[in-house]
Amino acid sequence: MKGINSRTAFRKKKSLNGAMLRLILAAGVIVAFFITHQGILDSKPDPRKALGDKDLAAVLATLSLPDPKSPAPGSREQRLAKFGKKLFFDTRLSSNGQVSCATCHQPDKSFTDGLPTARGMGVTNRNSPTILNGAMAHWFFWDGRADSLAAQAVGPLENPNEHGLTGASLAAMIEEHYGTEYQAFFGKTVKPGRFGPTTFDNKIPVISAKLAAYTLASVGPYERLTDILKAAGKKGMQPSELVSKTLAPTTAPDQHLVATEVAANVGLAISTWEKLQISNKSPFDFFLKRVAENPESSLQSLTDERTFSIEALAGLRIFTGKGNCSLCHRGALLSDQQFHNIGLGETPRQQELPIASWLLDVAGRAKGQFDVLNSEFNCQSMVWSPDNIVVRRQSESCREQEFTDLENFENVGAFKTPTLRNVAMTGPYFHDGRAATIDEVLSHYDQLKAEPVIGHREESLRPLDLAPQEKQQLKIFLQTLTSPARDLSEY
Repeated sequence: MKGINSRTAFRKKKSLNGAMLRLILAAGVIVAFFITHQGILDSKPDPRKALGDKDLAAVLATLSLPDPKSPAPGSREQRLAKFGKKLFFDTRLSSNGQVSCATCHQPDKSFTDGLPTARGMGVTNRNSPTILNGAMAHWFFWDGRADSLAAQAVGPLENPNEHGLTGASLAAMIEEHYGTEYQAFFGKTVKPGRFGPTTFDNKIPVISAKLAAYTLASVGPYERLTDILKAAGKKGMQPSELVSKTLAPTTAPDQHLVATEVAANVGLAISTWEKLQISNKSPFDFFLKRVAENPESSLQSLTDERTFSIEALAGLRIFTGKGNCSLCHRGALLSDQQFHNIGLGETPRQQELPIASWLLDVAGRAKGQFDVLNSEFNCQSMVWSPDNIVVRRQSESCREQEFTDLENFENVGAFKTPTLRNVAMTGPYFHDGRAATIDEVLSHYDQLKAEPVIGHREESLRPLDLAPQEKQQLKIFLQTLTSPARDLSEY
């Protein structure tokens, strides 16, 4: 019958379609093989390959620390730095007369204290970071609650667990022991009193419902979530409301009835000296110089077994390649000056904290971003002298504040990327000093076994699965970052 395909014709068409299908599948398998061979479709792609000499040299060109000039002898900067140095080492800047800035920032330990968490009048919950090369940093404290080195210097003075002073007792101490010097630098005597509003406006940053809800939902330990629910119930509020009121202030800071201005000037003096503490003469720095001066030479030919060895170069290649460390540890400070959740689990110390203290302990940048915006010592504060205000508003951190995203979930549980310069001398490590050695730090990134206590782990992180030799090479590289500290105020 016309119009109806014969059975034979149907079989031929079916056979043809089947052959074409097999041909397409075969071609797909071949293409997939070659693509997979390149690591594109592989469910476990090859680790990042080490950079070639040319590309690695380009990266190294971005890691050199500038060689800052010493202040002119007899200049105001040098004299103010020397005044700040006296304040830095003066234990009278504490309520018991036994704590100075140098208690937690000891020069012989690269301006750290060798303890898991700092100890002054009491025990804090944060590891003491180095002040070396602080002139190049953007944010201060592990949660970034200070936007300048001067603002950071003020914080510990009034912290009951550190120096334990009040604005009044600080002003009285300065007046009694440094009154003449203070007046010479700042043109006024120390007279406690109200100085008026310390910021241009008193807008109070308010935590968003979204960020509060996310923070609550991302709490890792079930026991801590239960504690939050119980605490909220006792206060007759929603759990997210408890989180909100814990992390963000609901009232403007009190205007001090004492010398807020004195505290700012003390912080300015101390930071002027701190900014002159640098470490840029490490074996790695000398290697960087050789690379810059010999652009046509292979990197291996520029190594030196006494300082920057072939093993250190291998560690550098892991650092910039397979380890992916340079994603966050980049730039001259080997820190991106930003905040990341690296997926640290809960510690026994944290398990013992009351729930409000626990939230403050683990929130990280999610708390710090509100503190800096509400600080009477931030870059917008009227407490700074007019010439200082201009400089502060041009700073990197001050410009970043114009674009602060208070709803950024990435800030929950995120802490500042520390500098790696002199890292071999600044342990213990992490924001709460939980890692005693560099080996423990490398083990964390190598396996990523812990689940974040709050928030979610940085998406760029993945287990490294380094061989023992690779870990050792990476450690050897990190040890080449050690440099003697230099006090430029003495030159």
